[in-house]
Amino acid sequence: MSSGCPLHNWNLMDPKVQQNPYEFYKLARLKQPIYRMPQTGFYLVTSFDLCREVIRQPDLFGSGVSPMALREGGVPQEIIDIYANEGWMPLASCSTSDPPYHSHVRDFLEGLFTAKRVRAMTPLIDRTVKELLDSLEGKSTLEFVQDFAHPMPMIIIAELIGVPKIDLARFKAWSDAIVEPFSMMVSRERELECARLVVEMQHYFVKLLEDRRQNPKDDLLTEMVNAKDSDGQPYTLQEQLTIITIDLLASGNETTTAAITSGLLLLIRDPEALAELRSDPDLVYNLAEEILRLESPAQGMFRRVMADTTLGGVDLKEGELLSVRFGAANRDEEQFPIADKINLHRPQAGKHVALGQGRHHCIGAALARQELISAFQGLLARYEHFELTTGAPLTDYTPSFFGRNLRELHVTVRPKKH
Repeated sequence: MSSGCPLHNWNLMDPKVQQNPYEFYKLARLKQPIYRMPQTGFYLVTSFDLCREVIRQPDLFGSGVSPMALREGGVPQEIIDIYANEGWMPLASCSTSDPPYHSHVRDFLEGLFTAKRVRAMTPLIDRTVKELLDSLEGKSTLEFVQDFAHPMPMIIIAELIGVPKIDLARFKAWSDAIVEPFSMMVSRERELECARLVVEMQHYFVKLLEDRRQNPKDDLLTEMVNAKDSDGQPYTLQEQLTIITIDLLASGNETTTAAITSGLLLLIRDPEALAELRSDPDLVYNLAEEILRLESPAQGMFRRVMADTTLGGVDLKEGELLSVRFGAANRDEEQFPIADKINLHRPQAGKHVALGQGRHHCIGAALARQELISAFQGLLARYEHFELTTGAPLTDYTPSFFGRNLRELHVTVRPKKH
């Protein structure tokens, strides 16, 4: 394709494009659903069928890719030194690893958020929603991220892990420090700051893990201390810290915060869908799926080509990288008619790939869905009206090649009269 192709006018690494990437995604699906980004050299996969084809072949398209290591020269030595001298180098997460390590980690994680266990957690989730909304009583304007969308999943995962409530304030900074380097958009100075914050968090959890060895409790930290994989192998401290900080803490709250925030903005911009929900509250279950589809919290994940192959008519060489763009696949008009709009009656509402499929299906999918459902049940029961606050800062997204996180969302609400 010639250099004059409109695709070459777009750069998905540009924060301005990331504010609303969907026009670019649509163009890519139409012109080149496997598109090699000239700015990075790796491929974007943007159609639903091709994304699913990649996901369903995890041995051919491996997941062992760290976004932080993709820069020229890999992870900076300064970062390695901070972890080596002051803490523990984080290992690959469950979502960015391949067997046998992936199987070793998933053996522990898989049992934590089964449908049965999430049903047992639902009273905690509902109570957290109610207590947060109670704390906002009397406020007519909210900064929705800070007031509700961030603390809700954070409180829940912290309680499940076994973190004292008094320490929750520290978790926002720590969680951001884990997630931001994956965005591929942070400065060197911020990346060093993030590494030091992660080390601080590691030492915090080392103390808690030691405490659980001496004083077991009914929490995930105690399960982690006693856990063994299917081969009877215990987890090293380095593995335990990675699982707790990345797989549980960061993955257990950042993406849910993003989905809840995006979901409210979608509803404010779609009064018809909001009216439908009010007339039939059971549609909240389909709302959760439509939020995940329309504003996939993880916009994409990397895969490495493990052997020469062909995908969608494009020849790929061993070692080449793909970015499987869930955010593009989930708006593919071939799969989802009127793809850019909420449809609370969409057939097979959960067909999207926002939570992955197969070997790398999101461990916390059932928990994330229940948190979305409980959040919107609570919000719709509490408030009769939502609108963007006049004169407030415009909504914008944190620059990230990976995520889709609104920085803030200023909302004016009107409580229901009792």
